[in-house]
Amino acid sequence: MTTSATTVANASDQRSLIFISHAAPVDNEFTLWLTLRLAREGYEVWCDLTKLLGGSNWWIDIEHALRQKTRKVVFVVSKSSNSADGVLKELAVADGVKRQINDREFIIPVKIDDLPYRDHNIYINGLNALSFTKGWAEGLTILLKTLQDQGVKQNPNGGPG
Repeated sequence: MTTSATTVANASDQRSLIFISHAAPVDNEFTLWLTLRLAREGYEVWCDLTKLLGGSNWWIDIEHALRQKTRKVVFVVSKSSNSADGVLKELAVADGVKRQINDREFIIPVKIDDLPYRDHNIYINGLNALSFTKGWAEGLTILLKTLQDQGVKQNPNGGPG
């Protein structure tokens, strides 16, 4: 195993979350659907819609999840998320983590509307975006294969808890 592959493998062992970054409230319906589907498949998912509780210091919680526990970031690409301040902050942190753990595929964009590819945010502009525009179920199938191919482990005891 090469040094960079070892770095990714070691980081992967300590990281189990799939972090979903999205524009709230505009993309909430899709994001909740995706969160529940991934959890049903046994993935440990961090999404503000299900993880942030009343009284939470949400920026601290988000940053901790991204920097310490996230294995992959699924970025919901939409006209709203492409320029949303909070989402851009999450992408900036995710980009730093990507470089820190040396995982070029750390951020997985999933496209849910007709935002032209040429207009995608600079953090994801060069990344292949998985399309959910022809149907959410079809997009989910491609995302699940991507996660499997990238070695993201499922928890056999997992589920939407």
